[in-house]
Amino acid sequence: MTESGSAENEFRAKFLPAAGGGAAIKSLIRRSMELRERPEAFIHLFCPDAVLHMVGDRRQCRFYGTYQGHDEILGLLHDVDAEFERRDQRLLNAVVDGNGFAIRRLVEIQHRGSSESALVVVGHVARTRAGLFEEVFEYADTATFVRLMG
Repeated sequence: MTESGSAENEFRAKFLPAAGGGAAIKSLIRRSMELRERPEAFIHLFCPDAVLHMVGDRRQCRFYGTYQGHDEILGLLHDVDAEFERRDQRLLNAVVDGNGFAIRRLVEIQHRGSSESALVVVGHVARTRAGLFEEVFEYADTATFVRLMG
């Protein structure tokens, strides 16, 4: 089996239910993981009026809050990328249900200021419309972000 075939099988194995619908959502998740390093391309995976909720206490991490529309979401992406570098990411699992899904990812990040690295589990619960993100709730390990930014 080729390396890419193995990666494809591993990617497919992360989804529940494995059979049936959800092909468009699986494709959206795959594209989002591939494009996240390129915010100007990644933003086009969102509906123009999409809402992104970064769930957490804004007093602990300035990135937490609600962002609506391409301009606000793209601004957030640039701010996060200015502070952190994603070194690696891996899909842990995903559940697809109709036009929604939930995923967990393991992300290795490095703070650009201190060069300190950490592994962070990030969860997303999302609703899609016409093959794009319509509303996304992101949950991350607040304590790790606070420690890295401290």
